[in-house]
Amino acid sequence: MTTGLPNHRGAARRAAGLILALLGSAFAAPGQEAAHPLRPPDRSSPRAALATFLEAGDAAGAFMAGEYLRAPSRAGFRRLVTLGDAAAQSLDVSGMAPAARAKTARAATLALYGTLSRIELPPPVSIPGPDSAGVPPATNVARWVVPNTEIALVRVESGPRSGEYLFSPETVARAESFYARVQERPYTRPVPLPNLREIVVGSGGWMIPHAWTEALPGWLRKPLGGQAIWKWCGLAVVLGGFGLGAGLAFRLSRRGSDDRPFLKSLAQAALPAYFLAGTPAAAYLALVQLNLRGGVGGAVVMAATAVMFLAGAWISWRIAPVVAEAIIASPRIKPESIDAHLIRICTRLLGMLGGATLLAMGADRLGLPVYGIIAGLGVGGLAIALAAQPTIENLIGGLSLFADRPICVGDICRCGDAEGTVEAIGIRSTRLRGVDRSLAIIPNATLSKEAITNLTERDRILLQTVLGVRYETGPDQFRALLGGIRALLLNHPRIAAEGARVRFTGFGASSLDLEVFAYVLTGDWAEFLAIREELLLRIMDLVGECGTGFAFPSQTVYLAQDEGPEPAGNEAAKARMRQWPDRDRPATDSRQEPAP
Repeated sequence: MTTGLPNHRGAARRAAGLILALLGSAFAAPGQEAAHPLRPPDRSSPRAALATFLEAGDAAGAFMAGEYLRAPSRAGFRRLVTLGDAAAQSLDVSGMAPAARAKTARAATLALYGTLSRIELPPPVSIPGPDSAGVPPATNVARWVVPNTEIALVRVESGPRSGEYLFSPETVARAESFYARVQERPYTRPVPLPNLREIVVGSGGWMIPHAWTEALPGWLRKPLGGQAIWKWCGLAVVLGGFGLGAGLAFRLSRRGSDDRPFLKSLAQAALPAYFLAGTPAAAYLALVQLNLRGGVGGAVVMAATAVMFLAGAWISWRIAPVVAEAIIASPRIKPESIDAHLIRICTRLLGMLGGATLLAMGADRLGLPVYGIIAGLGVGGLAIALAAQPTIENLIGGLSLFADRPICVGDICRCGDAEGTVEAIGIRSTRLRGVDRSLAIIPNATLSKEAITNLTERDRILLQTVLGVRYETGPDQFRALLGGIRALLLNHPRIAAEGARVRFTGFGASSLDLEVFAYVLTGDWAEFLAIREELLLRIMDLVGECGTGFAFPSQTVYLAQDEGPEPAGNEAAKARMRQWPDRDRPATDSRQEPAP
């Protein structure tokens, strides 16, 4: 590395310096690479770090001047990026967001390279190194500042790059301002390609050759907001095409119907899938081919990173129903069975977990202290747990419903005051459709605590009713009626013989009561209603055939003149009592007065 060269203003002297630099890069550098191609860059001292940075910048400039500008290609562009990254590794960008480090480091590298090539650098022997003269050894120097500047090299104290000297984060942040103050000054050292930064900033990627940009009108090559005007036009075209594709994907996501859940779920995943695939393509065109630099390039990088991770979390949520419906499409799994709903809830939980993981990774790439936030949640974990207790209870309740399977979709059940058909069992709640078509939404935590009566699981339905016949019915008529109903129940093919009974239960206020008790061999409520109707109509026929009728609430009033007790009847009762044994006589009151 040559330092401290005088200021050459003549064009001939500059051309001579350029030729010498190109010859040196063509012979010395390739020879070193061939001898030691895997030797790591030396940044063990400020002198070595500064020399490594400038040599890497010279190599990139020489390759660009000698090959890339004349015949740009994809392979050449990759080679140029590799050479530029070798110089960018001399910068400490650990304090920046990981997503913006590469773009920021490349822009700062060009600015620092142009700045150091235009200022007077001290002789190498005076820079701390292995054989420094009059300065402390490099091992005792934690920070070295280029004389008469604020450009500092700082030793890394920890991490995988411990012991290396890198340009400090403050220097990296102010690289553009340093270059703006010296960009009009002449070079103080020979460089392979003058105005390297301006050429890189004004040109595009390998798909847009430098000759094309040079052929543009002058007003399109003028800078605006740190970028050439033609780059702003290209960015507008890229964003317009990206927005048009997003609109088409949105329209596609609205397709599908409930009759085809798999196709509907697949269509709903179209929009996040487009963002996941289209964002890298748009970012590549904007950052690589349009070569947006500086703050605009950093903003595009951050926006593209945020959109990609959000789209990843979104598609993780949307792809879960697609996977679930693909599994349920198996002939062995019914779409409305408990297994199908269990598959849906498990895939949805996995989708939520995957989405949360992608969001955490994206926040980390954007420089947000996500892991510190997660660690801090331990302090407020109790409050969060208490706040989320109902949600957790409902989730666990839903899992218990899927594990125990007390009810399934389509079952008729009763829980507390709610009764109806189960329409869906979700993560948080279960929906019951009542007979009156009202929809009851019951939290799963309530279902897991309450007693659930599954009416669909009945193998038979109880038929129980009390019949009242008229008091005028004689004993023989009543016996005939009881026998006829018993025969009816025992001979019916849909009535269980065991347990079927017809009994005279008692004397009612206005009727003789008998109870019919039997099990109908069906679990279908509609079929039970039909069988019960048939039996009741046949019982009506039997009541008529026995010469009696059904009683109805009534009162009988007897009208007579009260003449008091009959003396003859009283005397007959007293005579009957005297004939009873002593043990059957009623006890007399001790307070009764003696007979006269």
